[in-house]
Amino acid sequence: MFTREKIMENMILRPNIKKIDKEVIKRILLEAGIKNNISHIDEPNVWVMQSHRIYLTDGGRLLLKIGINPDWTDSSTILNQVKATELINSTGIKQPKILSFSENEDKYGFKYILSESQRGTRFCDEYKKASKNEREKLYKSLGQAYSLIHNIKNKWSGVWDGDIHKKKYPIHPADFYRNAEIYGGSNKHLVESNIISDNVFERICLAWDENLSYLKQRPTSLIHISPFPWSIYMIRENEEYSVGGFSALADFMWWDPMSDVAHLIYPPYLNITKEEQDAFISEYDIPLDERAINLYMILNRLCAMSGCYLAPVKSKEANLWIHNEVKSIEKALNKLGF
Repeated sequence: MFTREKIMENMILRPNIKKIDKEVIKRILLEAGIKNNISHIDEPNVWVMQSHRIYLTDGGRLLLKIGINPDWTDSSTILNQVKATELINSTGIKQPKILSFSENEDKYGFKYILSESQRGTRFCDEYKKASKNEREKLYKSLGQAYSLIHNIKNKWSGVWDGDIHKKKYPIHPADFYRNAEIYGGSNKHLVESNIISDNVFERICLAWDENLSYLKQRPTSLIHISPFPWSIYMIRENEEYSVGGFSALADFMWWDPMSDVAHLIYPPYLNITKEEQDAFISEYDIPLDERAINLYMILNRLCAMSGCYLAPVKSKEANLWIHNEVKSIEKALNKLGF
């Protein structure tokens, strides 16, 4: 579970790109049973991990992700992505397969995951070019896909530690975010930056505290935690849409499915219509909890407005969205009675 402080620290102290010899990449592919020649490899990009997009002479595409920051990529981070992929595929969603991985640095000097490349188009890109009817179809497909994900249940909430049955941290996510983002982190940053008022800051803190025990007794499912429009991939076939996979795999964890729902019907940096929200709800088969959704919507808005999500949008568009979303937070607080 990342915090605003940790994300901003990583932005400042982001490691330099780690140079990986092409012959090393060839060896990793060969050991994974990939015998096709490499056509070319894109220049790597770095965020949580360093990503190399690999193109094969037969037209195949692969993704090699390398851990370069030990604080952000420990052994469980690798194993969690492997487990998340297995769980997603068990629902029938065609998440790109992981071909090989190493959770230690013994062989190559770095941890890594080699997988198939994502199929399809990012949701945000598909949405931009879609008609009104197509956008509603897109949201229906999200309702179907996240119903499958959220119907995988668990008895406890939190991040798993390489094994889906092993809890990594003893703290409940609702307590974690209270400390990290409600009293500190994003909420504190926004009030200190005069984006929200002291009154709104205090109302947010009070709303979370008054509902903390309620959130902690909510049902627990597999959730994405980062179901952003840019971390969901869509496939279009015969005028219909389906989810073809997800990025941000390391974020999958056990928690309240309404946390994802709040993101999906109130997406960051995207203003969707009520018809599109209703399209999602019409295909989503888990009962909605408006109280929980409003609380998570506030949390998600705080994180988005403070820059935690590093959305791929222009700064002018982002600033306009942030300005308008202060009203959305106040509206959600009013609904909650605060």
